[in-house]
Amino acid sequence: MLDRLIRRYASKALAVPATRIVSTGIRAQTLALAGLVVGLASVPFIAHSAYLAGLGLIIAGGLLDSLDLGVARLAPATASEDFLARTLEIVWSASLPFGFALAEPERALAAMFLMLGLVARTAILTAEAPPTSGIAGEVQEFGADLVGTADLTVVYGVLCLFPHWFSIAAYTLGIACFVMTGFRVVKFGFQRT
Repeated sequence: MLDRLIRRYASKALAVPATRIVSTGIRAQTLALAGLVVGLASVPFIAHSAYLAGLGLIIAGGLLDSLDLGVARLAPATASEDFLARTLEIVWSASLPFGFALAEPERALAAMFLMLGLVARTAILTAEAPPTSGIAGEVQEFGADLVGTADLTVVYGVLCLFPHWFSIAAYTLGIACFVMTGFRVVKFGFQRT
């Protein structure tokens, strides 16, 4: 839900830095890899209950991810670079619930539920379907974009500030992932009939 909003405003703010990065020859793939390394570096901090350090790394990874998108607009990514960026986002999004579960093992069930929701989200995001028109299409489009990368980043960031909310947030986000998956299945089903 937040991805479109953030892209709209971040693309303007990051246009100049992205132009400078492209002029140095750095590709979006490099930024995506750097974002993954920084994002994954937050996991051990979260696992050791150093949530503010984890939050800092999540924010830094999110900035690299935003720069990655800006660079990709200026120097379009190849199919393999796009595949890599998607794969890295999946690995990152699933690694953080694992870190929270390591910090407090009683969160493991909630973390696994969230990870299952993220798997469903990932599976349906790989299925491409053309847009549906009309009111039904608008409702389906809203539901189909319910949980984006920016939403995950914001939720994980808030959880670093309020880690005792993890289980509630994990179940809620997991349900949102399943709802998003359902909307996309319905959307795809309507286009097939």
